[in-house]
Amino acid sequence: MPYRPLTLLLALLAALPLTACSTRAWYEVSKASAESECRKLPPGGYEECMGRVNRKSYEDYDKERQRK
Repeated sequence: MPYRPLTLLLALLAALPLTACSTRAWYEVSKASAESECRKLPPGGYEECMGRVNRKSYEDYDKERQRK
């Protein structure tokens, strides 16, 4: 069975109620969705896109979010 990003995204969304919809779960689903979009780009665009998606860890994101 080929890998399907939409299937992964739907599985993650379905799992959210089980995780009590934590901020981290939402962050991870958002990141997975962005990575899926990056995979649609040609090689040069893919690396640049993934660099943007992966530039901030959840811990850094959470610290920034709490300061606002």
